[in-house]
Amino acid sequence: MGILYFFFLAVYLLFTSQPITPANQTELHAALEDMRSSSYHGFVILLQMLNSVPNSIRSGNITFLMPNDIELSNSVITPDSLDEFLLSHSVPTALLLDDFAHLPTGTVLPTSYPHKTINVRDFGRANFFVNNAKIVKPNVCSSSTIKCHGVTSIIMFNHDSLLPRRPPPVCKDLDCNPPESSPHNVPNN
Repeated sequence: MGILYFFFLAVYLLFTSQPITPANQTELHAALEDMRSSSYHGFVILLQMLNSVPNSIRSGNITFLMPNDIELSNSVITPDSLDEFLLSHSVPTALLLDDFAHLPTGTVLPTSYPHKTINVRDFGRANFFVNNAKIVKPNVCSSSTIKCHGVTSIIMFNHDSLLPRRPPPVCKDLDCNPPESSPHNVPNN
């Protein structure tokens, strides 16, 4: 009896000590490579910043709607809002651009973030908008079951921006200064 117990314990320890890379983690890595190759580096960094990727992202059955790096750099994304940002820029099903073409204009899709939805509008000739953002680079992720599309801007919900945008720099005579160093923002003493 003791030998049988020792055998099962050894087998258990052998299998639990081996790091197993799940297929869905491989899918995420393939999608990240596709994003990098299409210059969506900022979105890749945000995905990698998560200490633990939410289960809805790991599932592999997801579509990311990715703003470009310029749009991301103009937004303030705090560590506390990172999950919300990424999940609200994703749909919990894999959708290619052809799948969007089969949706009637005005279709409302849930995002992966609770209580946030996107409205899909089709203006013909593969001219799709999700809320305020136009899909400009479709089918970026092709090496995995995770799908992703480049969009023109941060997706807005309920007429409000999800995240505050940084104010544009104050430019005077080709000398651009951030607003906090502008002479108009100097406190009066």
